[in-house]
Amino acid sequence: MRIAFEGGTAGLLQTMHPAIGQGLIDHSDFFDDPVDRVFRSLPGILGTVYEGPTAEATGVRVRDFHRDIKGAMPDGGRYHALQPETFWWAHATFQRMVDRIASHWDRHRLTADESRRLYLEGCEWYRRYGMGGSVVPPDRAAFEDEVERYCRDELRPNPASDYLIEFINRRSIPDMSASPFYPAHPRLRPLTDVLLPSKPVRTALAPPMRLVIFGGLPAVVRQRFGIRWSAMDERRYRAVRAAVRAGWPYVPASLRWYPAARKGWLRELGRVPREP
Repeated sequence: MRIAFEGGTAGLLQTMHPAIGQGLIDHSDFFDDPVDRVFRSLPGILGTVYEGPTAEATGVRVRDFHRDIKGAMPDGGRYHALQPETFWWAHATFQRMVDRIASHWDRHRLTADESRRLYLEGCEWYRRYGMGGSVVPPDRAAFEDEVERYCRDELRPNPASDYLIEFINRRSIPDMSASPFYPAHPRLRPLTDVLLPSKPVRTALAPPMRLVIFGGLPAVVRQRFGIRWSAMDERRYRAVRAAVRAGWPYVPASLRWYPAARKGWLRELGRVPREP
C-alpha cells in the first residue's frame, strides 16, 4: 500500500511524456477525473505481477487496451501508445516507484544483489505485456541512465502535465472514495467512505499529498516544469518518509498490501507476510 506515497509521482511523470500526455487528451476523461484513471489502471498493472497463472494474460490485456490510442501531435507528428519507447516509459515510472519504495520508505537497506534482483523482476514484469525487450535497459545502471535521459531530454510541458500540476496544487484533494476502484482495504472502506467526502479532511490531506508527489520527482524535472521546491519542502518531505519508515512495522500485515497483492500471497503462501 506504500505505492500511495509514490504512485502520484509516477502518474505525473507519465503525463510529462508528450505522447502519453496527448493520448490522455485525445482518448480519456483525464481532465474530468485524473485520479480515477490511476485507480482504474492499477488492478491490471499490478495483476500482471500478482495473478500467478493468469498474470501473462492480464499483461497482454493491459497492452491491448492501448492498441487504439494513437493520433497526431501538435507539431504534426504521429504518436501511438504501443510505440516501444513510449510504452516503456510508462512502465519505467512504475519500476522507479517500486525502487523508491524500497530505498526511501522502508527500514531495510537493499543489498547490491537485492537491487539487481528487483530490477530483473521489473524486466520480467515488462515482458509480461508482450511488448518485446528491444528498449529495455540491460541492467540497473543502464536503467538509471535512461530514466535520467528521459527526464532531461524527452519530457516536456504539455496541456496534460500542466493541468495535473495545477490539479495537485489545489486547496483540497478530490473525493477519491467516489471511485469504484479506490483501493481501500475492506475493513477500512467504511471509514474512508465517511472521511474522504468531507471537505475539511480533503483540505487537510492536500498539502501532504502535494509534498510527496512533487518530492518524488527528480530535481531536474521540478526545474524544467517550474515546480517550486524549497529547502523547507525537502526537509518536510524527508520527515514524512522517516515517519513512514518508523511506523510501517506496526501496521497489521493484512493492511499492508494492495488487494491484488493480498490475493497473490494468499494463493501462494496461504498467508500474508509481515515483511515485503
